[in-house]
Amino acid sequence: MARYRITTPEQVVFHYQTAGLVSRAMAWLLDQLFITIFRLVAIYALSEGGNFGYTLILLVFFILDFFYFTIFELYWAGQTPGKRYFGIRVISASGGKLGFNETFMRNLIRILDSLPGVMTLGGIVALLDPYGRRLGDMAADTLVAVDSTKALPSESVAVAGRVNTFQEDPVIRARILNRATRDERDLIFDLTVRRDELDPEAREELFRRAGAMIRKRYNLPSDIEHLSDEQAVLNVALTLEAARIV
Repeated sequence: MARYRITTPEQVVFHYQTAGLVSRAMAWLLDQLFITIFRLVAIYALSEGGNFGYTLILLVFFILDFFYFTIFELYWAGQTPGKRYFGIRVISASGGKLGFNETFMRNLIRILDSLPGVMTLGGIVALLDPYGRRLGDMAADTLVAVDSTKALPSESVAVAGRVNTFQEDPVIRARILNRATRDERDLIFDLTVRRDELDPEAREELFRRAGAMIRKRYNLPSDIEHLSDEQAVLNVALTLEAARIV
């Protein structure tokens, strides 16, 4: 596995550990298992419907082949069930948010990769590329990286002498857990895990923005204003992690 350097549009630099070919292959196999199960369910449920039923079966097969990976990666922040299980995710190599164009392009070429001859070429390209990118990743400007938010060790956000008042207050805790979206969780976890990789000015600015967001979004009470923006964000991260919201 190699480290990949990304500079975001805000000129903040992050380093990602690229996913190995083995973990990517295992994730793909698990996704193929899910796809096979969906196909079998469709056959069982629709095979008695005559020609119309078979038409629906073909439609289900088409949707699974063309949109299973695209839809999951788009709405699960770059992950499919297989990728989530093995702790990897697709990210934009440009540092922007992964969008429909990127996920659709990489998975359209995934289908082309399965054609005889092209599959061999795609495998050679992935082996030779220093970041393990296949043709679809190159066309879409994406790569598959280790998911830094899969596991958030408590020590990574612990601050000596501090008590997580958000976790201890049932009202604040419930508000955070009920309102936190997937994108917000990804932002909070990623910022928390990678905070030591940032230069001081970028770190202060990113935590200032995140702190302002969580204070407004979760309607945090005024009596916790003594907390720094960074500590407030870390407390939210610990609260989410304690509830296993990953």
